[in-house]
Amino acid sequence: MNFSKLTLAIATLLGASASSGAFAIDLYVDTKTKQLYAEPGPGRQKMGSFVQVDEAAPKPAAKAGDTDEIAAVREDLALKTNEIKALQEHMTETEAVKVKLGDKGLEIESSDKNFKMAMGGRLQLDGQFNENDHNIPQNARLNNGAGVRRGRYHMEGTLYKDYDFKFEYDFVRGNGSTAAGITDAWAEYTGFKPFSVTVGQFKEPFSLESVTSNRFLTFVERSLPNNAFIEFANPYLLGISGQSFGERWTARAALQAEPIGGGGYNNNSSLNNQGNANRNGPSGNPTYGVTGRATFLPIFNSKTELLHIGASGSYRTVNNTNNGANAATAAATGGANTTSPTGLAFASQVSDVDRSNWANTGILTDTLGTPNRRVLKDYYRVGAELAGIHGPLSFQSEYIRTQLNGTTYDSSDHLDGYYVYATYFLTGESRTYDAKKGAFGRQKPNRNFDLKNGGWGAWEVASRFDALDMNTAHVNGGRLQSGTLALNWYLNPHVRVMLDYSHIFSNKTINTGFVGGTRGSLASNTSGQNPDIFMVRTQLDW
Repeated sequence: MNFSKLTLAIATLLGASASSGAFAIDLYVDTKTKQLYAEPGPGRQKMGSFVQVDEAAPKPAAKAGDTDEIAAVREDLALKTNEIKALQEHMTETEAVKVKLGDKGLEIESSDKNFKMAMGGRLQLDGQFNENDHNIPQNARLNNGAGVRRGRYHMEGTLYKDYDFKFEYDFVRGNGSTAAGITDAWAEYTGFKPFSVTVGQFKEPFSLESVTSNRFLTFVERSLPNNAFIEFANPYLLGISGQSFGERWTARAALQAEPIGGGGYNNNSSLNNQGNANRNGPSGNPTYGVTGRATFLPIFNSKTELLHIGASGSYRTVNNTNNGANAATAAATGGANTTSPTGLAFASQVSDVDRSNWANTGILTDTLGTPNRRVLKDYYRVGAELAGIHGPLSFQSEYIRTQLNGTTYDSSDHLDGYYVYATYFLTGESRTYDAKKGAFGRQKPNRNFDLKNGGWGAWEVASRFDALDMNTAHVNGGRLQSGTLALNWYLNPHVRVMLDYSHIFSNKTINTGFVGGTRGSLASNTSGQNPDIFMVRTQLDW
């Protein structure tokens, strides 16, 4: 008897029976022709009753009267049934989880969307070459060099649909103090969409350029006023915020204290440089403030033709710990220690690798023993935004002003700055606008760079002018004006190369007569210099 054909015939019969529902069937074999029949007849021997098996079953026992060959057929059928069931279960498990490389990194999502997880990071490799003025001493020159500007890893996701979270660490951030590398560390409840509440450490909702991720910036570095009034003092602060958005608007307000760990940043007024991350020493009593930002699209014809306006406001109290005693430590060191817990200052660099602060207010709270003492008690900031997209052409501009208040300070002590720039895509793309954040997002080329298939990625040219003025009657922080030309090559949405050329047009620091104003400032070395700065960045994010 040819049992390989017999097995195939039995499997075919059972498959047909499975398609119409599970039922038992008797099979008969003609003892002469070896042909199978479903009904008894002359010369036919009953093989047995067969039924569809839906669940894994143990090896079937041979029935009385079965031949060894028939028992082997039974065993083979049971094994095939188990294999098919295992394959079906594996396919079901595969469909339950989706994995892809998305905007947030390697994204994993359950089929019911209850749970999401994304793991990713960014790497920004920078280089800088400078053409300094002649006859400038080495300690006053901008230095050439190369370095890692940012090296971050993040994990974010969703739990039970309504709870979002994110944790991010920058391995080159801060000065190595406890928790200095933590940027985002928050949880968010989104059950009242489009309204949500965030608790933890997150960036201040202030300024279009600051809210836009550094992954999506047009230039290697943010503008002078943004660096001085927002980024320099560490914008990642611990607190709570509420936010909402619509098709053409966004709004967010936050109550925030100081960052997790001091990290040597100048908005940390805790009793030590470790901030509240220090477990074995005094801390607490931080500064705190409220910040809000709102945006609107008065023109929104499409994603490639829109006009954006926005406004930001912030008020922050300054805790002068021990009545300014900690600032005396900085005074005793000649003002070099602007990272004193009470040494709040505003400053900005002019380049990416050499991040010397060419504009610097120095510590804004003097010791009580100085003849002309100053005590910064609070300050507020306001900002205005204007940006637009028209096909491959776009522009962006902001004005930011900071008013200082306290002993000796008056209404004339306001620091301000602005920038304006235009950008154009030679390959026809438009800048990407993120309506949920009221900021710009990831740029996707029309065709990724691919030598084999002829794609050249996206090419963008841009030009910016920015200015910062921190010279007042009681502050000699410096006045800077610079211009930048940029060429950006987007090989694909996750890899880009940036080339910037900057020139310092104006660089002047005045002498106010206040000792505190000169501390931490590079005025004696850099005032009057007008260098040319060449910067390059290779960026990958995933």
